Amino acid sequence: MDQFFRKYGIAQVTIPLPFRLNHIHCYLTRQNDQDWTIIDTGLHRQETLDTWKKAFTQYGLKERDIKKIIVTHYHPDHFGYAGELQRETTADVLMGKKAYQLGKKNWTKENQKQSGQFYCQAGMEEKTVKELVEHDGGFFSMVRPFPEVTHFLQEGQQIQIGELTFRALHTPGHEEGHFCFYQPDEKLLISGDHLLKKITPNISYLGLGDDNPLGTYLSSLEKLGELEINWVLPGHGPIFSDARERIDEIIQHHKERIIETYETIKREMTAFQISKLLFQRELTIHEERFALGETISHLAYLLAKGEIKKTPDSQGVWHYTRS
Repeated sequence: MDQFFRKYGIAQVTIPLPFRLNHIHCYLTRQNDQDWTIIDTGLHRQETLDTWKKAFTQYGLKERDIKKIIVTHYHPDHFGYAGELQRETTADVLMGKKAYQLGKKNWTKENQKQSGQFYCQAGMEEKTVKELVEHDGGFFSMVRPFPEVTHFLQEGQQIQIGELTFRALHTPGHEEGHFCFYQPDEKLLISGDHLLKKITPNISYLGLGDDNPLGTYLSSLEKLGELEINWVLPGHGPIFSDARERIDEIIQHHKERIIETYETIKREMTAFQISKLLFQRELTIHEERFALGETISHLAYLLAKGEIKKTPDSQGVWHYTRS
């Protein structure tokens, strides 16, 4: 990573997370030795504060040197510390308008209640619903205060990041308002969670936002596939150079997963029943949400293709059958 800082003024700051996916890569970038930009922020917790303080000391800057905070999307590990960091630095905050709207709506008591109803409609057991709703509420303190967004990102917008000018790319799917940043001369991509090397980004539908996120995500991947990319700087996992190959791998993974989801529907089944067959390992409550959401996104894709049907029972629980 040192080569990117020496050449482009882009440093990677890795912040610990309290999950099986135990880190997020944020980026600290320098322009003209004085103006600094942060891309993504970590959760609002002490470990995040400690990591940023250490990074500021390492690179010899003060909070007031941070002029911009860019958030790729509203998921808590990327968005959570943005408001507090803005309060400490007085920096401008840039993110997609849709991402900001969804973030402010998602991390609320009102949406927590709606999520509980959605989990019930998906056929989740009452005990698991209760645990998951409580777990959702545990994020509230880790995403507050919400930032005040001073500039909403636009497709194709030119943004100075480090010593280079990047182009903002709207890449919905993993999250409806997700943005990546592409530098066409050096062929660099700051990918957030849209393109990762070691894991496939979670593509979920849990009742909020785009109701066919997998279809949207696959379209966004193809959009990236049209670019020449030498290096991908991701939100998780290693920096990598084989972007086109990785895009093809992820598309193939989802093609196989779509077939597997379809073949799992042997009878009338709920989304939760299908999820338990697709994810046959012990899951934490945090991972149960991801498993259910990803299952529903694949079911939504099949629904959009007309390959399956979805009907409610007398209790409002949705059941899926093959067409």
